[in-house]
Amino acid sequence: MKLSVPSLVYAVQNNMAFLALSNLDAAVYQVTYQLKIPCTALCTVLMLNRTLSRLQWISVFMLCGGVTLVQWKPAQATKVMVEQNPLLGFGAIAIAVLCSGFAGVYFEKVLKSSDTSLWVRNIQMYLSGIVVTLVGVYLSDGAEIKEKGFFYGYTYYVWFVIFLASVGGLYTSVVVKYTDNIMKGFSAAAAIVLSTIASVLLFGLQITLTFALGTLLVCVSIYFYGLPRQDTTSIQQGETASKDRVSGV
Repeated sequence: MKLSVPSLVYAVQNNMAFLALSNLDAAVYQVTYQLKIPCTALCTVLMLNRTLSRLQWISVFMLCGGVTLVQWKPAQATKVMVEQNPLLGFGAIAIAVLCSGFAGVYFEKVLKSSDTSLWVRNIQMYLSGIVVTLVGVYLSDGAEIKEKGFFYGYTYYVWFVIFLASVGGLYTSVVVKYTDNIMKGFSAAAAIVLSTIASVLLFGLQITLTFALGTLLVCVSIYFYGLPRQDTTSIQQGETASKDRVSGV
């Protein structure tokens, strides 16, 4: 029952993300959806009673900006006119951002608060997720599924993408188990940068100035976040002792 909560929240998040993308320009969606990174950091502080240093907060927002720049693409004119509702889009993106932060931190809390195996927790969450999304599928496309079958259109490429997504989900759980959700965001940002570099090598993708600047911000933010915290208490005690000696003299 515990793991059904993030499954339901993730299902809501995915649907809200699609709704937001349908009602916002791609560039606006791209920028606003990256707010899930600082939202995750905020949920970590509130739900897990952790503290982040000022430098770590700066690195979180720097990562947010870096990912935005890496994924930035100039707006292009399109011949297809789609009626959009920006207010609905911003509302959906706000819900998606909150769901992303809450579900990730909640899952981390469940993982680290018991001795249950990581793999068992994954099975529990994915089973409840399958039930939730299966209901949604039949509510939205039940007639087509009855007519053509559930696996209609599942090519080898589709199965391969499903396999990659499954492996990525397991890897994400390992990252959350042994680090935290904020580090998951940093690793995802690094993966975006690496996949873009691979696209340059494999497909001849042109590197833009915004991508180079975004990559720099991502790398610097990862470095800043990983810096060990400075123990200021001992310094303050030393300073107090020295002041006492000076006053005694």
